[in-house]
Amino acid sequence: MPNRRFNRVIRSLGLKRDARAASSEPALVRTIYGTVRSPNLRAPFRKQCSWYLLFGCLCQLCLTSPILAQTSPSALPTDNAAALLTVIEQATVSAIERAERSVVAIARIRHQQAAGQRLPIDPLSIRRPLSFENPASDPSFVPSLFGSGVVISSDGFIVTCAHVLDDPRQHDYLVWLDKRSYPATVVGRPAQAYAADPFSDLAVLKIDAEDLTPITYGEPAELKKGKFVIALGNPDAIARDGQASASWGIVSNLSRVAPTEVDDTTIVNKETVHQYGTLIQTDAKLNLGTSGGALIDLQGRMIGLTTSLAAQQGYEQSAGFAIAADELFQRVVHSLRQGKLPEYGFLGIQPESVRRADALRGVYGARVALVIPGLPGDEAGLHNEDVIIEVGGHPIHNRNDLFRELSLVAAGQEVELVVQRPTGRSRTPQIVRLPARLSKKYVATNRPAFAIHMPENWRGLTVEYATALPSDQARAGMLSHRRSSPKVAVLSVEPGTAAWQAGLRPGYGVRSLNGVEVSSPEDFYRVVGGLSGDVKLMAVRSGGRAETIVVVDEPDEK
Repeated sequence: MPNRRFNRVIRSLGLKRDARAASSEPALVRTIYGTVRSPNLRAPFRKQCSWYLLFGCLCQLCLTSPILAQTSPSALPTDNAAALLTVIEQATVSAIERAERSVVAIARIRHQQAAGQRLPIDPLSIRRPLSFENPASDPSFVPSLFGSGVVISSDGFIVTCAHVLDDPRQHDYLVWLDKRSYPATVVGRPAQAYAADPFSDLAVLKIDAEDLTPITYGEPAELKKGKFVIALGNPDAIARDGQASASWGIVSNLSRVAPTEVDDTTIVNKETVHQYGTLIQTDAKLNLGTSGGALIDLQGRMIGLTTSLAAQQGYEQSAGFAIAADELFQRVVHSLRQGKLPEYGFLGIQPESVRRADALRGVYGARVALVIPGLPGDEAGLHNEDVIIEVGGHPIHNRNDLFRELSLVAAGQEVELVVQRPTGRSRTPQIVRLPARLSKKYVATNRPAFAIHMPENWRGLTVEYATALPSDQARAGMLSHRRSSPKVAVLSVEPGTAAWQAGLRPGYGVRSLNGVEVSSPEDFYRVVGGLSGDVKLMAVRSGGRAETIVVVDEPDEK
């Protein structure tokens, strides 16, 4: 029985043994059983994993570790149980040493915070009241609001969770790395809460430093349940000097849906990309303050950014989540490093689950309940009752999958949809491939978004994708004209400018400039960049009424 169980675990892990390992199998099996049942080893694992799972993990480490592979049998300790534990210990220590120089502690300090002032309870704060009689430069200083971050470039860029920073208009930030403190600036300034930062819960800080050690990323495709992981961060401000604290566990699950945060009156942060199933679940201990830290594998590579979504006050358990360092993560961080807000693709349909009768027949995907006229789904040729089964080569099993995969694609980019289309009375659906050029998703958020590069200003006017306007009323006006809906709309107009004097207001649609049609904000700014003098702008007011508005040239300032 032990040998059969051992072989099942080996096969499930996809491992291969050499002849020497196979010949010593019975002794190895007995050693592993003895290690798991040891009174000294059993207690720490009792709450985190079963003996069978630990048994499989030990087998993997034992048979694949370069330490054992390069060590002769005579060099191993006589106590095989101690040898196995030494392998785990050395692998853990090595991984932490490779990654800990890239993990920082972040303190969030309210503007004009007086010495001795006590602050209200915050999701990132510790549970006991603290005074601020000591300055931040004092080693005994303990911040009330704190989190973690990860170095992503040698010149001082740091990624963290957006909820760690909260509102940059009300806070300053200090970063500690290996007992050195740095004042930090947000890569951006407060902006209107219509963009995507809180949607991804990612943010980037910048400190004035050189020769930092950036984190190394792991391969998302290698993630599997049961893999050993280590969480590095600043739990309860214990690592506030910038020397990261560590906890360890396994990957419990993948593609998890984020829990909804609630308060006494309302549901907050109800819509984030992570509620469509993007998170890594781990049983590594994630206390308050670990948000923004690194979840690493046994090679010291970051596979996720830890978040306190599952470690809220009153609900702390030895389980938590991490934002996977996948394609979406890399795209968002790339935009934030440039001081720009990331964009998320929008198709312009109402997706639903497949009908029960179809599900019983094995049909899967996202059923198109409604196609909004004039938007990308309509222009791509989607029909009501189509079932989307693939987006950009990724399978779609339900509506959450659809939203998640569309979020991987930036606005203005083209993606291929694979659709099952009903064919009348025939039970065999038609497979249709449709290229779709996405618009931009409007993101409702309770937290402020920020970016250093705000939308360009032309004669007092800024524009945006019509589907991304912050006002529901304005979006309803722009999208109510069926296939004549403009794709670009006015986001803001500064009073007193040429655009304001011409009569343009937020929410107006824009179809053309001097007869040249525009289909994206990039098109608009490219066209106006080559124009001078008075410009005829074809505008669409709410309700669908189109008119030509002349925007005069602004005189040069002297």
